[in-house]
Amino acid sequence: MEVKSYHLLNSLVFIFILNWVGTGFMTATPQLQASDSLKKRPDLVEFDKSIVDSYKINEDYNYFKTAEQESAWAKFQNWLNLQWNKFLDWIFSGISEGNFWNYLALVLKILLIVGLLFLIVWLFNKYYVQNRKNAPENKSEINLSEDERLIKKKDLSTLIEEAESDDNFRLASRYLFLNILKHLKETNIIEYQFQKTNADYKSEISDEEIKSDFTYASRFYEFVWYGDFELNATEYNKAKDRFEELITTIHKTKVHG
Repeated sequence: MEVKSYHLLNSLVFIFILNWVGTGFMTATPQLQASDSLKKRPDLVEFDKSIVDSYKINEDYNYFKTAEQESAWAKFQNWLNLQWNKFLDWIFSGISEGNFWNYLALVLKILLIVGLLFLIVWLFNKYYVQNRKNAPENKSEINLSEDERLIKKKDLSTLIEEAESDDNFRLASRYLFLNILKHLKETNIIEYQFQKTNADYKSEISDEEIKSDFTYASRFYEFVWYGDFELNATEYNKAKDRFEELITTIHKTKVHG
């Protein structure tokens, strides 16, 4: 019994000593750290303001640059370069492998491109260069409309007879009406201009008989020609008589005028 009490007493004394040593160590550590931090505090360094300002001015140290918006031309160039690179990749694809079929494909691609270029040049030469060679020597004729060229002819009767012989009465009616305009122009009843309408010509005619017959002729012509109406021989001959009577009236008016 006395032995147990002795051991218990020794244990309590040992625990008390450990507790006292730990508490003292924990109290001393902050004081030591505080004293150490005071002794080791770094000295403040003063920077030269001019050096700082020089760094601010230097664009190499500007990390807040705004990206400039790419222009439309730059975008087009980038797109063009991209397409060109794709084209080259397509042309030379597989060449690095050293395969015979890849080399054959390269040759066929080149022949295809050359053939397309040759076709473009041939078409350009056929439809553009040839048309320029066949252009009329008198440049004043280039801007004339088809109606103007026909009216400038001294005689439209040949064209009328050719259309009648082919039973193309619709085309013959057109030539008949242009012949009326030709006679009105030659007698100075109207001032012919290709941009004028039939209503404009009607307003220029002062003689009521001629104006009435011209109204019939212009309506018939517009109905047949622009309305794509096909005529038979009877209908055409009836209209032709009225057109020829109008031409006769035009020249009678000129003589009496």
